[in-house]
Order: sequence, then C-alpha cells, then structure tokens
Amino acid sequence: MAVRELKEPTKLGNRLTAQDASFLYGESFSGPTHVGMLSFFEGEIAYERLFRHFEQRLHLLPRYSQRLALVPFNLAHASLEDDPNFKLENHVKYHQLPAGTSEAEFIKAAMRIFEPPLSRTRPLWEIHAFTGLEGDRTGMLWKIHHCLVDGVSAMELTTVIFDFHPDAPPPQPPEKPGTPHRAPSLAENLLNAIQDLMDEQLNAAWRAQEMLRKPKQLAEQTKQLGETAQALSRMLARPIVAAPWNAGLCSQRRSFARSRYPFADFRAIRNALGGTVNDVVLTSLSEAAARYLKQHDCKPGNLPLRIGCPVNVRREDQHGTLGNRVSMMFPELPATPMDLVKRLEAVKQETERIKAERLPQGLELLSEATNLFPPSIMGLTSLLATFSLDSAAMLSRLAPSIPAAGVPGFGINFIATNVPGVQVAQYLAGHQMIDQVGLIPCAGNLGYGVAITSYNQNMHFGLMSEPRMMPDVDVMKSLLDEVFAELKEIAQKAARQQPEGEPAANA
Repeated sequence: MAVRELKEPTKLGNRLTAQDASFLYGESFSGPTHVGMLSFFEGEIAYERLFRHFEQRLHLLPRYSQRLALVPFNLAHASLEDDPNFKLENHVKYHQLPAGTSEAEFIKAAMRIFEPPLSRTRPLWEIHAFTGLEGDRTGMLWKIHHCLVDGVSAMELTTVIFDFHPDAPPPQPPEKPGTPHRAPSLAENLLNAIQDLMDEQLNAAWRAQEMLRKPKQLAEQTKQLGETAQALSRMLARPIVAAPWNAGLCSQRRSFARSRYPFADFRAIRNALGGTVNDVVLTSLSEAAARYLKQHDCKPGNLPLRIGCPVNVRREDQHGTLGNRVSMMFPELPATPMDLVKRLEAVKQETERIKAERLPQGLELLSEATNLFPPSIMGLTSLLATFSLDSAAMLSRLAPSIPAAGVPGFGINFIATNVPGVQVAQYLAGHQMIDQVGLIPCAGNLGYGVAITSYNQNMHFGLMSEPRMMPDVDVMKSLLDEVFAELKEIAQKAARQQPEGEPAANA
C-alpha cells in the first residue's frame, strides 16, 4: 500500500510556541518573566516627540498592539490577537524626576517600575522615559515579556525602533491604515485552538514521515537526544557551590548595577591570551563571583560555579522574527579565586568541551520535543510550581529563620546571557543613545543574573539581584571592574612581549 503524502507543515499564525508559552507558565508574582533594557540618551526628550516617534513606527511592530488570548481549559497555548482597545498612551509613559537626579536614584526609581509583572489584559510591553537626570540626559526603561522576545529578537527590534541618523525621516506609513481585527469570542478562540491542534498533529505526522525517509539523520538525532539526556542527568547529580545569592527565594524586589568596557579591550585580551570574546566574558564573571564568595566567607571546597548561558539557535531564515529560539550551555568553573590566565584557560577548555559534545544542539532537540506535551499539563504543573514558589517566598519573608524546604533550585548559580548589538550610534526622536544595558529576570533561588550587551563599540554588563539574597550588587560590580582591569593589564604585557611579526592568538 502506498504511503499517503502529507502536506508541508501549516504555519500556526499567532499561536505561541511551547518555548514562548513556558515563560507565561513559569511566571510568578515573585518571579516575573519580563526582560528589558535601561537606555540613556543625550538631552531631554519631550513626551510629544517620544510618543510621535513610536506612533510612526507602530505599524512595523504588529506584536506591540496584540494581547494574549487564552484558550479555555488550556487546550492550546495562548495566541496573540489584535487588541481592539489598544491605546499607545498605556504603553509609552513619562516621569519627571527632580533636576540633577543622580543615576543611582534613577535606577532605584526604574527598578520599582520594572519589578511588577506586566498586565496580561494589554499588549505585554511598556516604555518609561525619565527626565531630570544629571548630565542633561533622558533615561528610559523598557519592559517586554519574555514570551514575545529573547535577547536576540529584542536587539533586532531596536533596528526598527531606533534610527541611524539624528535627522532620519520617519518610515513610510502603511498604504492602507489598518483597523484592529475583532477580538475572537470565547467560542471562536476554542475553535481556533482545536484547529491549530489538528494542524499541529498533521505537522508532527509530516515531520515523522520526513524523518523516516532519512534513517541516518533519525538515528543521529535519536543518539544525540539520548546522550544529551544522560549528560544533563550527570550534570544535575553533581553538586555546585552554595552561593549566598542562591540561599533563599526571590521576592519581587530588585537591585541593579552596571559596568561598561570598550569592546576593543575584549578583542585585545582575546588576541593576546587566546579564546573568544565570550570566553573573556565568562572569565571576568566567574572570577568576580569567586572573589565575592571569598569576601563573604563562603568556603566552596572543590565545588564549582555552574553558569547558565543561553545560546542563540536561530537559522538564517529565522532572523528578524520575534519569539524565543534559544538553547543553553552550562559551563562549570572554579569557585575560588585563581590566576586569571589559568582561569581563562579553564574557561576555554570548558567551552570547547561543551561545543565538542554539542550539548546546546541536543538541548534544542529536547526543547522541540516539549511541543509534544499537552498545554493543559504544562499549564497545570507550572501553576502548581509557581504557587509553591510564591507561597515559600512569602513564608521566607514573614519568617526568615524558616528554610525554604521542599522547593528545588534550578541547578545553576546564575544566568549570564551575552547578546550582540548594533556597533554604531542609534537615535530616538533625534537624540543619540549613549548607553544601553540589558535587564534580566530573577526567580526562584536565582538571586543574581547578568545581561551582557554590546552597543556602539562598548560592552555593557547589567547586574541584577534580589536585594535580600545579594544586598551588595555594587560590590560584585566593583569586583568585576577589578578583574577586567587586571585582565587588560595582563594582555597588554603579553602583547608587548610578543615577538614582532608573530600572528596574534585568536578564536
């Protein structure tokens, strides 16, 4: 009997993927899952100009005027539908600070706005402009839910929002100004979900048929899945250092510090000492963390720091699309201070091992397999987990002496996400952006995380912490500055000793 030919997969429109939806399911009151940025601009940006700037670009950002449509009984993941009540003024907001407000006071004010979860009754983003900063600057806080973007797609959005010249003309308006589609009724939403589920089943059957036609590829992927699952099990069975920022559960409060270094310095360190720019980043972060642990009388013994590092897995044809396309790698590095050259060598060996074992690719396959899990089960298990976390976090605030027993950690010490950005100046409403630094969520027992971004020939480190678990994030920032300055000096000495004409080490 001939095998029935199945059609090529159907695109499921605005339906969230399992990976996108996981950021909704995993969100709790104490652990919101939005991401963001702090940006600093030259001069004072008037609200009317700011509002007009976004108004002229809104047709290029259709996701910005869509809100969640949840499915009855959670039969399918939520979809994004046009919000018939969309008002730009609900999302672009203005705050007048006292003249000469310090950057530290601005950051405190911005964190109070960043802390609460975004309302799910509106499109999941906000922008808050702050005037009155010292140095004649405008500060801007960006909030956008992780279900809409990962770090890469968030950065790609800036090429739509910002201009590359101060006097750039606004984009061409749409030929036919659109009107929002009517929001689907409860019954329509349910029927649409059932149709998408049927399409997904057909898509899965089509993919299975295609794989059966490629037995070698199927065998390789099956082997890779098994090896990845075993590697994850072995990793999670190994203990890691008990860092103070992992010794409790996050509340909703956040503290923040930032550092900026010339991108050329990272290249110079890489060229003189070897490795990649990302290896230099991990060397700096892990040594700063090790020195922080020593300062706080933490005795890790031989236990390592384990860092969760998101990895972009977008294909060429997926650039410019929103949503999440990330895998992870988990380098394990010494938790005690050490010689920086030896630490960089340890980082290089660890990242090369991870690449050779292709763990990020295997985790991507495992992530894709989550699309086979029923959304109802994903939603229910996540609801129970987030309720437990919020309850335990509240108990720990009311009775700090009671340990958060029974609530598992994430098996890592902190997240460090490195997202490349635009390497030339950008402008908003005619004002040049001076700096741009990422904001990363904290949740569960992860009371510290770092977002690394690059912009206009500088690298920006945004250090986020929960203030009870890490009350002195400024100390971590100082240690990071100290480590980087030492690395730079070592690289300069190595470059001076390098024989003339000998090619530099690079990645």
